[in-house]
Amino acid sequence: MHSHTPASGAAWTDQPAVLFGWFVLVIILVAYSLGLDRTFLVDQQNYLQNFAQAPTLGWLDRFSDRDASLLSRLVALFTEEFLWQVWATALGSVLSPPTSVVVTVLTLNVLLALAVVRLPDPVLPLVIWLILPVGFAVTGLLQLRQGFAFALALYFTLRLNRPVLGLLLAASIHATFLLAVPFAAIAWFCKRNHLLAIVGSVSLALVAAYLGGVLFEAFGGRRLKIYNVDQTEATSVLYVFGALLCSLPSLQRLLAPPNSSEPTLLGQSLASIAVMHIGVVAFVAGSFFMFPLGAGRVGYLVMLLLIPIVPTIQRRDSTLGVSLFALMVLYLIYLAVKTAIEGTYDVYFAG
Repeated sequence: MHSHTPASGAAWTDQPAVLFGWFVLVIILVAYSLGLDRTFLVDQQNYLQNFAQAPTLGWLDRFSDRDASLLSRLVALFTEEFLWQVWATALGSVLSPPTSVVVTVLTLNVLLALAVVRLPDPVLPLVIWLILPVGFAVTGLLQLRQGFAFALALYFTLRLNRPVLGLLLAASIHATFLLAVPFAAIAWFCKRNHLLAIVGSVSLALVAAYLGGVLFEAFGGRRLKIYNVDQTEATSVLYVFGALLCSLPSLQRLLAPPNSSEPTLLGQSLASIAVMHIGVVAFVAGSFFMFPLGAGRVGYLVMLLLIPIVPTIQRRDSTLGVSLFALMVLYLIYLAVKTAIEGTYDVYFAG
């Protein structure tokens, strides 16, 4: 009989060495969050300005049009990233802008660590977070809205088993997460029919890629002034190949026989993440040919969603699982070497 306890992994409290490793990595994340010299970092000035201006409540003017329809107001919650503005207002009202930035960095990293702590192996997700080129070095320290949104979505999915709600909240912090909401809804609707969920998410993703320009015009918000719909950010077919490679663990999770030792709710949460992952990958692959800007804007989710998926690849009594895990480890090593050469990790040695 499967366990029906909240979305938790095996008896992680009975693995003191693993829990100690998780705790050490959390200390490292906290130390960098509090001690990093941020004065020269990319986007630092933008966030300082955001936290300084948000308490004036000028951003509420975007919601004050009395002639606006209910639908347009609902859309504005995401295009104007309402929850982020609320967060910036709350922190900016009581803290200085630099302190508000540090508190945000600390919060998102602790939230992510708490999201994965009850997985059977809570250490590997944090290791992946540290080495991914779009992980801690970027969305954990620099691109704070993306990192905050991802940590919140992951916490709601893994700890509360509420992926749709988590993604809606995340989308009101960073609008790109709105893409994953229908995939999470498909996972909920299909439940144990994983093949139907895969077909549904891939089909919807390709339609979204085909309509990408129209959707961007509708939901791009202030980004319409920054990005050109025809702008190309993903310029190599290797970008698509990497995304397809990243989808393999999610496909294996959805198509392999259920793991009898895995708690039921945890399996459901991870299945939802796998469906989202496949949907995002399909969107990125389709957008490469039909809406290049979309491939570049949401491509970071392809890698971030590996954080809970790779450590939970079913490896026991599964040659395919062991082989797939080894392949992903090699891919992560390749990414780490490439990222180090490109200088992304330099932020770890700054200040």
